[in-house]
Amino acid sequence: MNDKTQSGSVWNWHPELPLKLPPVFVWPPRPIAAIKYLLGRSFLFSQITLYIALSFVSWYYLYPDLSHWKEFSFGWIFQVYVVNQAISIIFASGLHLYFHSYKKQGTHHRYDHRELARDNQRFLFNNQVWDNIFWSLVSGTAFWTLWQVAFMWGYANGYLPWNDFETNPVWFVFLFVLLPFWSSTYFYFIHRGLHWRPLYKLAHSLHHKNVTPGPWSGLAMHPIEHFIYFGVVVIHLLLASHPIHLFFLMLLNVLGAYSGHAGYEDLVIKGKSRIGIANLFHTLHHKYFECNYGTTYMPCDKWFGTFHDGTEESTIRMRERRAKLFKTAWD
Repeated sequence: MNDKTQSGSVWNWHPELPLKLPPVFVWPPRPIAAIKYLLGRSFLFSQITLYIALSFVSWYYLYPDLSHWKEFSFGWIFQVYVVNQAISIIFASGLHLYFHSYKKQGTHHRYDHRELARDNQRFLFNNQVWDNIFWSLVSGTAFWTLWQVAFMWGYANGYLPWNDFETNPVWFVFLFVLLPFWSSTYFYFIHRGLHWRPLYKLAHSLHHKNVTPGPWSGLAMHPIEHFIYFGVVVIHLLLASHPIHLFFLMLLNVLGAYSGHAGYEDLVIKGKSRIGIANLFHTLHHKYFECNYGTTYMPCDKWFGTFHDGTEESTIRMRERRAKLFKTAWD
């Protein structure tokens, strides 16, 4: 699709515009459409299925047994750290090698025609990919592990409300539906906060060096932002849950970040889209900065006037809003 005739932008490819948000939080309600969405390829039968499956594998096979969590010790904490590093490396490297190194899909369903930056002094090692890997693995995995270990310890010592499948199977299953919506809401508000000028200059600007993002850009953040980002798990202080839900929420925010920055809308095999990878919604944020702070799961951007639907009209409105904000800031 040639989007120059659609929106006046310079995308290599984009889906049909304007972008439409999911039919979940709409008025008047559309219950049938909402159920189809939740049970379809855009939600349940998407990467979320992979994250749920991996959270169970983590509980039963990858992370140390619950009995070890009651006291902080190097052994089990290091095991969690190593597992987290391995998950990051396998998933992000797989996406990068497939789409960007070996170019198995070419530019088919790739949003931006530009390659990831090399010989660019804005990045550590003058290389965008190595810069992104450094921040993801040195800082990102450390803060992922820090938050996760603290909450694993809390579960083991009875400081967090507990629920398992035997106690309340309906609630246990429902949390896998609820947590992505919570994550989307949390991300919207902390992300808008990170665009507050002092905090942006101090921390978030590091992530926005990636105007053309790749998979490793997902967690290429300043340590301050990593600490805030993984604070999404605070919901477990309030809702009765199981460590499997904790692992799921972490994977949603880690693997979802890698996937969401891959630069390709979906994995195409034999001419057919097999599974969604990234969406234009967040890619628009990297292009225009002051829009689409959240994710498509929750319409926070629509509610608070920061939604960009990919059209030129949206770009004009966004720039007018930004001009007013800057004028107000300087008056």
